[in-house]
Amino acid sequence: MAMHRPSAGGELNMLQELVDQINRTARKATEGMHTALPGRIEKFDPGTGLATVKPVAKFKKPNGETMDFPVVSGVPVVFPQSANVAIAWPIKEGDGCLLVFAESALDYWMYGKETDTALKFDLSNAIAIPGISPKGRDAMQTACAEDAAVVKAGSTVLKVRADGVFITGNLTVSGGIVNLN
Repeated sequence: MAMHRPSAGGELNMLQELVDQINRTARKATEGMHTALPGRIEKFDPGTGLATVKPVAKFKKPNGETMDFPVVSGVPVVFPQSANVAIAWPIKEGDGCLLVFAESALDYWMYGKETDTALKFDLSNAIAIPGISPKGRDAMQTACAEDAAVVKAGSTVLKVRADGVFITGNLTVSGGIVNLN
């Protein structure tokens, strides 16, 4: 009995069909998965460190229509910090942030409690990283032009460069200034 062997073109077609099916399966499996989205702060409670955030994006419904993502509440806002040092700034309504969606529920991290939820990369597992903006800011321009770290609050500007620290605005010192030389 003779074996029929597909032609080279037939093998390529079968391979392409397999690749297409794998792509469709992967797309379907990740449709409800969230990784990161830009967001806008709606409310922030500095006492709890939690915010209500509106994702600034649209999602596509199965019928092809798009709609806004829902507002997410109880979102922890993270700032650079360690046990002894923190950098923080005021968070106001309308400020931009990056919403990152954790791989698992945040309950254990936030409250020390296990959870029975199996939601992965869900909107309810959001963490907000403040400070993103769709536009450049003059502090960014100054930092790049002067090769400096720049902190700007209103008209007061602090610049740290290789040749020194420069302050434009009023300086109030509470405590002493120590000369280490």
